[in-house]
Amino acid sequence: MPIKNKLGHSNNPDLPASFDYSKLVEQNEAGILLLHNDIIQYANPAFLEILSSTKSSLVGLSILDFIVEEDQKILALVFERIIAGNQQVSSHNLQLSMEDNSLKYISLHLRVSNRTLDGKVEIVGSSRDSTRRVIDKRDAETNRRRYEALYENIVEGIIVYDYLSEETLACNNAAVKILGYDSEEEIKSSKRFNFIPKTSVYFPGQDLHEVTKGHGELVVKGQSFKTPGVFIKKDQSHILVSVNVVPTFVNKGVAFVVFSDVTKKVLNAKALKKSETKYKDIFENSHEAIIYSDLTTRKIIDCNGNAVQLFGYASVKALLDSDPLLFFKDTIIEGTAKSEFYEGKIKEALENGRTKFTFKAHREDDELLFLEATMVADLTDKRAPKMILFARDITKIYLAQQTLNDKNEELQKYIDSNLQLENFAYFASHDLQTPLRSIISFTQLLKGSLGKKLSENELEYMAFIIKSGKNMRSLIDDLLTYSRVNNSKTKLEQVNLPGVLADLETEFLPTVKKKKAVIVFEDIPQLIEADYTKIRQLFQNLIGNALKFTAEETTPVVKVSCTEIKDYWRFCIEDNGIGIDKTYQDRIFLLFKRLHSNDQFEGTGIGLAMCKKIVDQHNGKIWLQSNEGEGCKFYFTILKKHKKKQEEENEEGLKNNFLLL
Repeated sequence: MPIKNKLGHSNNPDLPASFDYSKLVEQNEAGILLLHNDIIQYANPAFLEILSSTKSSLVGLSILDFIVEEDQKILALVFERIIAGNQQVSSHNLQLSMEDNSLKYISLHLRVSNRTLDGKVEIVGSSRDSTRRVIDKRDAETNRRRYEALYENIVEGIIVYDYLSEETLACNNAAVKILGYDSEEEIKSSKRFNFIPKTSVYFPGQDLHEVTKGHGELVVKGQSFKTPGVFIKKDQSHILVSVNVVPTFVNKGVAFVVFSDVTKKVLNAKALKKSETKYKDIFENSHEAIIYSDLTTRKIIDCNGNAVQLFGYASVKALLDSDPLLFFKDTIIEGTAKSEFYEGKIKEALENGRTKFTFKAHREDDELLFLEATMVADLTDKRAPKMILFARDITKIYLAQQTLNDKNEELQKYIDSNLQLENFAYFASHDLQTPLRSIISFTQLLKGSLGKKLSENELEYMAFIIKSGKNMRSLIDDLLTYSRVNNSKTKLEQVNLPGVLADLETEFLPTVKKKKAVIVFEDIPQLIEADYTKIRQLFQNLIGNALKFTAEETTPVVKVSCTEIKDYWRFCIEDNGIGIDKTYQDRIFLLFKRLHSNDQFEGTGIGLAMCKKIVDQHNGKIWLQSNEGEGCKFYFTILKKHKKKQEEENEEGLKNNFLLL
């Protein structure tokens, strides 16, 4: 059947009536087919490729034969409506029934072209592989549900606020409860200055409205920040809050305001201030370590027995003769000298009466301690101010609290990185790929329409545009893949490795046949503990490289083997390709590091960087042995049994979560 009459005839008056689009149809990247009812009359090479060349000839077969049973019902109903004349066009994402049982989707668009005298309906169809889009959409929906579960069940209040329009867009149940409202709608009808008082006894002398105006400027710039503050509840009472503000990175000026009520903690701290008589009793009998210092002379005046015991001194005198700064060695404030940290805490205590904080200290025998401290100013004699330090050993409590801190940090990371990743993926797939696709497609159309009118130089220029566009598209696709591997969580499971390699062998079959290559597998373990998707990507990249980087006159031979070591599986992918000069071997695992031009071997320089990232995520190592012209041996290791990372005992610094207002 003449393709131009059925699929390529143009009604455009600016083109000759005999204009032939056959090459455009045959070379189109989209799958194109012609149906009589549901029976295939013609399919272009792109459609055959979508089906992974599972059928050498499709003419005379029903398109329904290639669709899974559940989606067959949907498509069959479409054909019934089209044949009955009740529908002219249709678009659906459908799952293919692949011979190798692999997961694959296509977007199938059908349009009625003609109705013949014998009652058949001619239908033109176009399709593209939509597997990645369907899976991404499903994953995005899963992530959305997880986010909503966190959003609605976390104990912290969350308000979604637009700092440009000054509108409250949404809030979670915890925000409604903490602020004493009856519903989300009540909060949404309020602006931020309905929640924030202009002045507060908790922050004397400060205009809180002016302070908060600067927060909007930070959000518009895309900056996250933490701040203490005061919120007004519905009953007009004030509560002290600890606030994290995180831009959504989706709409400019919109941020998550995550807050918790810390009023009780602060009031409990203030309740520690006692009269002089009660202080003496506390000093002698307290379970906490107490150190009393003169701020003028910077000498320790007194201490209790618990302080001597806590810091490991032989006697009270030995502690009194020590330097107060010793207690602030290796403080939690990174980049701040211990003297500056100490002076800052003294200033806070003098201004506010007291300050509470957490820090690391060392006993006299250098044993590491995690301490919670309260520093209280004694201004009885204002000419000679003094300071009382209450210290409590929270080493065991700190370790127990890490689980809670990690959950809070996980939420922060989810909001910061996951939304940015989704924003990047959207930008890359839509704002970059769409114009590139247009450049490539319209250049090809222009080249076809101008035909012989173009000079050799002009044809060469157009070919260069098309090739460069395709190279850029490949780079964007590889960047997205690397981004997913880099940011996705490694989900360990028992992976049937021979099954994975068998799937890949089928996938590489066209290349193997074309190059008459041989792939050999030796001593492959039946099961390994790994992330299925990532380990498949790892083998796919390394085997693909082994097949690609060969001299034209060489028959590729690829050997995949495994050696069992005590705690590891050590894999080797060996080839007889062009090899790698030792000068460049230390750079090949870096992003965008390519040793050959695109004219020699296509690629973006991301594949081996992705391989290293995957191996790192499995706590393994990757390296190679090669000489130029003598092939390559890529080695990598995978742990037989992965163990959870244990937190180092001498971890540098405590989290700021322990700091109070």
